[in-house]
Amino acid sequence: MVRRRAFLGAAVSATLVGSAGCLGADEGDDDDGMELERLEVAGSPGGTVQPLPAGNVALLDFWATWCAPCKPQMAELRDIRGQYPDVHMVSITNEDDREAIREFWREYEGTWSVAIDPEVRTNDRFDVTRIPTLLVFDVDGEEVWRHVGLSAAEDIAAALEEAGATTA
Repeated sequence: MVRRRAFLGAAVSATLVGSAGCLGADEGDDDDGMELERLEVAGSPGGTVQPLPAGNVALLDFWATWCAPCKPQMAELRDIRGQYPDVHMVSITNEDDREAIREFWREYEGTWSVAIDPEVRTNDRFDVTRIPTLLVFDVDGEEVWRHVGLSAAEDIAAALEEAGATTA
């Protein structure tokens, strides 16, 4: 009897969780209005930035100043930035030491937006649990590629093209 109650309880829970989309919880709503502070440094103009604006192919780079593979990843991303200038590209860190982030960005020659998210909202939203992680989204906001660890520019380019991006 106890096993049957546990099974029924688990079944009811799974049904409720599984039907969340039918009850009005739309996963796209999580992005609406989400903005991050964008640091003013090198190729990053300051202000705020949406991680995933509607209607754009997007590349999100989750990184940290203490992350060893993030250092060589910067050269690969710089290459991508040159090839795909129209792609919405944002590097997101959970760190809050703005000066350390700016120093890293200058040293490794970042030429695109760098944003901070010390509240880890974007990591939660996009289920990022390891650094570095790269995500590519198509114009409909669908994730088409996810990579954890160092990635070569040609692999990132292939994912961007799969998402509909075109070169300059």
